Amino acid sequence: MKIALLMKHNSYYGREYLTSLMSSNIKVDVIYYGNFPTFNKLEDKRCGGLWCPMNFTKLQNYFNCYHFESMDSKSLGSLLSDKNYDLGIQGGVGILSGDIIERFYYGIINIHPGDLPFYRGCSAPEWQVIEGNPIISTCHILDEGIDTGLIYSKKKIDVDIGDYHKMRSQIYPKQAEYLIEILDSIGSLQDFKKKLTPQDEGKSCYRNYIGDDMINQMKRKMPTQ
Repeated sequence: MKIALLMKHNSYYGREYLTSLMSSNIKVDVIYYGNFPTFNKLEDKRCGGLWCPMNFTKLQNYFNCYHFESMDSKSLGSLLSDKNYDLGIQGGVGILSGDIIERFYYGIINIHPGDLPFYRGCSAPEWQVIEGNPIISTCHILDEGIDTGLIYSKKKIDVDIGDYHKMRSQIYPKQAEYLIEILDSIGSLQDFKKKLTPQDEGKSCYRNYIGDDMINQMKRKMPTQ
């Protein structure tokens, strides 16, 4: 199975995924774009400095990596045509065009930290906690919509909901573990495709960025806050 992980340069959760893939001796190609700082101030603030993925320069020693200025690069299209990847992994690359998605024979998987289709969009872990629900991650296939693709599987993510920063810092390391479980569960790509199920659009709900006021409300609900 030929797999490529797509990410923005220095994406925190792309680096987290690659660390788990390396630890599990799973080889993938890495397609990344742009040049961004190693340190992400916004992610560091949200996680209270508790999450610091492995440096990308170290990870590059283990994987075959291909750098592009943007995801619209013509040379990227040429690479995808030459490689004929079976499966892609969304590792923090943003919204992809249909042209890129279609270059992966079985599609590109995304692990969304929300129970789809009930928690689409931003701040899905926070909304689930505020509404008294477990944090569910959903593995689905990307399409040109936002969190609308066919679902492969779901998993409850066990994180510390007694502390906001601990919760946020644990989300993507746990999802990286889930990624390995997903790849291990694929007996054949044909079976993978058969397990895909459409989302119930009648139950879909898009969530906005939660904002500081709602974060503080969530903190007050946490047992140790």
